[in-house]
Amino acid sequence: MRLNFFFDIDGTLLPVGKPMPDDAVAALRGAKELGHRLFLCTGRSPFELTDEIRSFPFDGGVFSAGAFVKYGEDTVFHGYITEEQKAFFFKIVDEYDLMWIIQSDDGSYTTEKAVRYYSDLCMSVHSRTIQFQGFHIVDSFPAGKPISKLFILSDKGLVLKAREALEGPFHSVNNTNGLAPESAAELMSPDFSKRSGIKRMMAFLGEGMESTVGVGDGENDVDMIDVCNIGIAMGNACDMLKAHASYVTTDIEDGGIANAMKYSLGRLG
Repeated sequence: MRLNFFFDIDGTLLPVGKPMPDDAVAALRGAKELGHRLFLCTGRSPFELTDEIRSFPFDGGVFSAGAFVKYGEDTVFHGYITEEQKAFFFKIVDEYDLMWIIQSDDGSYTTEKAVRYYSDLCMSVHSRTIQFQGFHIVDSFPAGKPISKLFILSDKGLVLKAREALEGPFHSVNNTNGLAPESAAELMSPDFSKRSGIKRMMAFLGEGMESTVGVGDGENDVDMIDVCNIGIAMGNACDMLKAHASYVTTDIEDGGIANAMKYSLGRLG
C-alpha cells in the first residue's frame, strides 16, 4: 500500500527558528523514493512556507488549517470566512485591542506592531524567532480582501477572553509555538479544519483513509491524527495530542520524524 503522510510544520518538521533536522530530511526522501506521498498539513498558508520547505518535493498540502488544499499545482479547495464573520471578528479586535495576522489569497497581512510583538514572544520562549515570509505589512486590513484564517495576539493578556467572545462564529486553539495562551492563539472558521482538508485531499485522490498517516505536535493537530488511520504525536507534543495518538515518537531534534516514518512503514509489513 502506498501511504499518504500528512505533516504539521512548526514543532514537527521544523524546530522554532531552526532548519529541518538532517535525519528528518533523509527519512522523508527515503519514503518518497519508495513511492509514498508526502503532504504538509499546517496552519500556515502556502505563502508562509520557508525556502527550505518550498524546496522539498512535497506532493501538496492542507494549508491554513484546512481552508486551502493543494495537490501539486492544482487547487483542490479554497474556502473563506463570510462577510458576517469578518465584521464580527473586527468588532472583537476593536473591543479587546487585539493584534492580528490574517491569511488571504495573496499572502498574510499584519502590522509592524504585531510582527515586533510576535518576534519578542518567540525570543522570550525559544531565544529564537521564526521567519516571516509572504507577509504584507499594513496599517489596516485591506477592505474587500478575502480571509482564510487568522492569528490573534494581545500584549494585554486578553487572548483567552477574546476567544470566549469569538467562540461560535469561530473556532480557536492554542498557538503551536509554545507562546502563552493569553498572548496568542489561532482562529479559524468552524467549517474548516485539518480533518476536513485531509478528507478533501483523499477524495480528490480517490483513495481511502486507510492509507493516511498524520504527524503533529500541537493542539491544532488533534483532529488530524484522529482522522488519519495512523496518528503520531512528536515526543515534544502537547499532552492533549499524545493522549489521542496511536504512537508517540521521539522529540523533533532526537530523530522524531525518522522514527515516525520507521513506525509507519513497519505497519505495512
